[in-house]
Amino acid sequence: MPSCDKVAIGLISRVRGIKGEVVVAPLTDDSKRFSKIKKIQLFLPEGYRTFSIQSSRRFKDVVIIKLAGIDNPEDGKKLVGCYLEIEKDEVAPLPKGRYYIFDIVGLKVRTPEGEDLGEVKEVIQYPANDVYVISHQGKEFDLPATKEIIKDIDLEKRVMVVQPLAGIFD
Repeated sequence: MPSCDKVAIGLISRVRGIKGEVVVAPLTDDSKRFSKIKKIQLFLPEGYRTFSIQSSRRFKDVVIIKLAGIDNPEDGKKLVGCYLEIEKDEVAPLPKGRYYIFDIVGLKVRTPEGEDLGEVKEVIQYPANDVYVISHQGKEFDLPATKEIIKDIDLEKRVMVVQPLAGIFD
C-alpha cells in the first residue's frame, strides 16, 4: 500500500524505445522538476523501490525518463502503471495562500463560530475554481473553494474555516 508520507508526481504510462525508457504522465504543474530529481521511488507489488534517474526530457505533455537498472523494454513494461513518488518534505514550496491537494484532504471544516461541518474528503479541480467535497454525518456536500467562502486554512491545526452560502449544508 502506498505511503501517506509520499507524494505521487508522475505515472508511468508506457515504455519507449529499446533501452527501457519509460513515458511518464506528470501529476505536477511543474514538469521541469523531473530534470532536478536524482532519485525516485516506485511502489511495486513487492513494496517501494528507489531508482536513480539517469536522464529525463520533456516531450510534448509527457516526460521520458531513463531509470538506472531498467535497460530493456521488458523491464520497463513491469513498471507501467506505477506512480513515481517523492517524500512530502521534498515537494516544492508554494506561495502563501496556495496549498497542495494532499494538504487539504482530511481537514476538519468549521464555521467562524466553531460549528463542525465535517471533513474534506476530496478536491475536484475545475477551470474556474476547485470544489471541496465535504463529508458530514453520512452526507456529502460540494463547497466551492473561493475567497468568499474559504476564510482560513490552518494546516498545523488541520482546520479549514468557511463561511458557507445559505442552504449549502441543508
